[in-house]
Amino acid sequence: MEDPLLQILCAPVSHAPLRLASPAELRQINSQIRSRLVRNQAGLTLDVELEGCLVCEADRMCYPIRDGFPVLISGEAFDSPQTS
Repeated sequence: MEDPLLQILCAPVSHAPLRLASPAELRQINSQIRSRLVRNQAGLTLDVELEGCLVCEADRMCYPIRDGFPVLISGEAFDSPQTS
């Protein structure tokens, strides 16, 4: 995702800034998806690994990136994993 686009995007509910998940965060998220431990706000279990996601630090939510496009729909968001 290009940096200028990232600078103008914001979380749909909180309107807080977003950042790209780090490679370590994305590995952790995809590991949890493989284990069927990730549910989005709509209550659906994610079953396809993500190519990337955007993280909102303000509300600790993640928004998936699919086919190169951020999905900024509140029901598609999921809780950001706790990093250790």
